[in-house]
Amino acid sequence: MKAQSLKKLFTKAMGIALSVITVVACVPDALPGFAGSRAQAATYDYMSIESLKDIFGDRFKMGIAVQAISHWNDAGAEIGNPDKEKFICNQFNSMTFGNEFKPAYNFDAEAEGLFTVDPAAEELLDWAKANGIPVRGHCLVWHSQVDPSIFAKDFKATSGGKQTFDYNATLDEDCLVSRDVLLQRLKTYIYSVIEYTYANGYAETIYAWDVVNEAIDEGKPEGYRQSYWYQIIGGEFLYYSFLYTREAEVKYAKEYAADYGLDPEGDLSSIMPELFYNDYNEWFSRKTDYIIEHMTQTAYNEGHRMVKSDVINPDGDGTIYGDGLIDGFGLQAHMTDADSLYQYKDAIEKYAAAINNLHVTELDVGKSIPGEAGDFKQAKYFYDYFKLLCDEQDAGVNITSVTVWGLTDPTSWRKDTEPLLFHGNLSPKPAFEAVVMAGKGEEFTLEDTAAKGKAEDTVINFEPDEYDSSVKTPEDLGFISRGSGHQATIMLKIKVNHTEDAKPGFSLQVRREEADATVRYDLSRFIGHTIRLSYYVKSEEDSVFRTGIDGYEDGGVIEIVTGAPTAEEGEEEVAEPAEGEEAAEAVEAPEWYLVDTVIKLPEGLESASLYFETDGAGEFYIDDFTISVADDMEVSDGIHQVAEDGTVIEEAAGDGDAADTATPAVAGKGNHAAGWIAIIALAAFGVAFFMTDNKKKTDSKKKK
Repeated sequence: MKAQSLKKLFTKAMGIALSVITVVACVPDALPGFAGSRAQAATYDYMSIESLKDIFGDRFKMGIAVQAISHWNDAGAEIGNPDKEKFICNQFNSMTFGNEFKPAYNFDAEAEGLFTVDPAAEELLDWAKANGIPVRGHCLVWHSQVDPSIFAKDFKATSGGKQTFDYNATLDEDCLVSRDVLLQRLKTYIYSVIEYTYANGYAETIYAWDVVNEAIDEGKPEGYRQSYWYQIIGGEFLYYSFLYTREAEVKYAKEYAADYGLDPEGDLSSIMPELFYNDYNEWFSRKTDYIIEHMTQTAYNEGHRMVKSDVINPDGDGTIYGDGLIDGFGLQAHMTDADSLYQYKDAIEKYAAAINNLHVTELDVGKSIPGEAGDFKQAKYFYDYFKLLCDEQDAGVNITSVTVWGLTDPTSWRKDTEPLLFHGNLSPKPAFEAVVMAGKGEEFTLEDTAAKGKAEDTVINFEPDEYDSSVKTPEDLGFISRGSGHQATIMLKIKVNHTEDAKPGFSLQVRREEADATVRYDLSRFIGHTIRLSYYVKSEEDSVFRTGIDGYEDGGVIEIVTGAPTAEEGEEEVAEPAEGEEAAEAVEAPEWYLVDTVIKLPEGLESASLYFETDGAGEFYIDDFTISVADDMEVSDGIHQVAEDGTVIEEAAGDGDAADTATPAVAGKGNHAAGWIAIIALAAFGVAFFMTDNKKKTDSKKKK
């Protein structure tokens, strides 16, 4: 069997295997009326609700991300399900393919043009064309979900000396191609994809392309993600990607104009898709600045000495925008209902000032708390978000498309947070009602029917309750993932704990692959109160640990350093050993550190969530989490540290300013004894963790 066939088989097999897990978990709630039999109909007329495309028709396209059932044999997908197809036609007038147009499924090393269309992508294009729904092409260039052979000599990518098709693999340096070879492959692939769309009658269907996806990492040198595109070509791969796409659409629009009844020398705008840069965490100020810088200010082609082309603006300044190669910014908007809309508003206005053509491309809003209270909070956030878009549009910001990243909660890549507008049976959530209100310019009138809970002392040591043998999950205890797209894996970790004499001994473990994937705890029930919060933290890889408040502008941030302690005042630092001498035995840093803070949450906040994060992506642990109401303490609004003597330090550290190191606490005793209850609990956790881990892997594969 040829290598390319093996690759295709590998990619599809992985997708199908992952989808089996998803289908098992989702099918009972994923299909309208499904309850063991498709014969059971929905108990309401889901086609009778108001249409989002009609409500926002005068403002922007309302889009939806979809997948074809045939792509991964996923019965929860949209296209191929008649009920969902009908519903989509009623609600939306734009669509994006969740996976089918990505390079991983269309790159073909054995094809002359390095491209063979995925059958599911063609199925979706045909469906969109037949139903008159314009398509956002997603995406041409990405560091993820790309066949690694494109970077390799003879199209054979190796890792550790063995061939790999894994786009997450670290490739052997000696297998990588030269810069010139990769540039030629990049051009060939982009040209082939674009020509395919023109030659097969889809040029009027595709109205935009995400040319480059997620190439900026604000934590890396000069803000570039260290992908193989960057490592081999350099930052100018961004310029070349947009240049090749613009060249291709100009070339093939003229060549195929007659097929669309157009004059090759006339106006071809109807078959010329707009070109976008697309990214997540796009409202984080540092990332916003890097995105704008590399699209509009970095002169990759200064004086047009690097490359010349007829499509480059002759009066351009060598930047991607100045040379006429990009049309707008794609803002993914993977949000949670406690993210700051103040910061998001600032980002929108920055982008519009640079290129005033914005698409919201992958909108979802994860719930920060479960149940009805979470439904209300999510609905209010959706209302505020869409009201913000409308207000900004009225103020002159050109927002031309808004795409929701998925149809129903059970099929979302963030299903744990229930981030979408519809339940699995297509019934509208309060979030949908809120979006309708915002679109109509109405006041938000939904009522919070679930109490926020009493502002009472809380103690969580993550140990099984002595009188309740049921296994509690982190979500049961109030700890949920926080992140914009990337999600942490949160679990209870046995035998890693601070609690004195605990049996068997648990703590909260937060595992993540990206720095922005962390954890949060809802404090909304304490709004209007002052609380004293303390907990212990251990981070084995990252030295800076940070606590702050989401949903509270200027709420303050506390930082502590969890690395090896420095010498206290009056103590001598350990001197470097002289030549020939042995080094003194190093003092081992304490494993657990105490975070002790006082927080005053002012009246008027709609929500407040405590977040925990580090500078890196290492895992960390939290234990002995305690909240006590401290209304008798005199502090200003915000978050403040508590000194070792119990007094409050009024000045909290701002972003990037390290506060005084919190006093390290002595690690608790190791707890190894466990009775039958502990064994049963451990077994139950093991099953839960296995299912969670597999589900996370499935979600990450299906992401975007």
